[in-house]
Amino acid sequence: MIPGPVSVEDEILEALARPVQAHYGDRWTALYKRAAAGMRDVFKTAGEVHLVFGSGMAGVEMCIASVLSPGDEVLIPTNGLFGDRMAEVATANRLQVHSFSAGRGAITAAQVRDELAAHPGVRAVCVVHHETSIGVLNEVEGICRAAREHGALAIVDGISAIGGVPFDMDAWGADLCVTVANKCIGGPIGVAPVAAGPRALAALDDGRPKAAGWYLNLATWRRYSELWSGWHPHPTTMPTSVIEAFELALTRLLEEGVEARCRRLAAARDRVREGLQEIGFEMLSPLATASPVTTAAYGLEGMDVADYLGWLLSEHRIRIGGGLGELRGRIFRVGHMGRAAEPEAIDRFLRATAAYVERMPPKTR
Repeated sequence: MIPGPVSVEDEILEALARPVQAHYGDRWTALYKRAAAGMRDVFKTAGEVHLVFGSGMAGVEMCIASVLSPGDEVLIPTNGLFGDRMAEVATANRLQVHSFSAGRGAITAAQVRDELAAHPGVRAVCVVHHETSIGVLNEVEGICRAAREHGALAIVDGISAIGGVPFDMDAWGADLCVTVANKCIGGPIGVAPVAAGPRALAALDDGRPKAAGWYLNLATWRRYSELWSGWHPHPTTMPTSVIEAFELALTRLLEEGVEARCRRLAAARDRVREGLQEIGFEMLSPLATASPVTTAAYGLEGMDVADYLGWLLSEHRIRIGGGLGELRGRIFRVGHMGRAAEPEAIDRFLRATAAYVERMPPKTR
């Protein structure tokens, strides 16, 4: 029940166990293109989608470095570890990073507009949709609109949001977005779908030298998707078994319906929040900005959060996430993606948590 990678359905595991197929040829190319087309439906974009072999951060780096040149100004607001990491990626690619912290609250469009007014040279705004480290949703729709009004690109880290949190890439005006298979989509680790809209593609081809190298460069993936479209629509060998399992998880998502899944995961969030509050836990964020796929809660006064996490794992075989950075030892995080959203899993977690609290010394309860 961590905030990803998720526990996947048995049929997804079975797909991983099938004989490994070649990463080229008619059958493979049809599978790859079917998965890319399905992801266009999930992103809600008419733009391009490439299935990058790598982690979510590989996709983040591709999005940032492919359309920006060394020395370009970017605005990267942050309210947690993964916003900070976007800023690290941009800095490593020799971009001039402007940043501000929203603390543990949501990053708002109004805050971004103020910062853009102070930095008129910004070419791109990079933002995390769901800051997993604190379980908070940022105002991505408004932030994308603010970026467009400024004439800047909007680059969205949707790693732990797409497929489980409402998102409309084209309607909201996002230019680039990355997600992964192993979060809300409910697939295996190893593939990071990257979506690019027309403004991003125009920036890619504007003639300026970009920060990207060869592999994590959208231009490379576009070139091979065109040159080798009929038999090998990507630049390198691909993890074919992972893509096959991902395509099955994606099919199940589309069969359920993205909106229906969003509602189901949000209902799981509500069940966890209500149950924890009944036991006495304080939530890190109010419901208005709380993620529907990760819940962060403070430990009770006097509670050893590390001991609680270890006890859940050793006694009940339930793994949840701990706090990161300055929140380590102060909060815990519960994911509501994959099988962790099942009512039986939630009820088992809440019963175990109540039992742990009951065994705490009275003075700490």
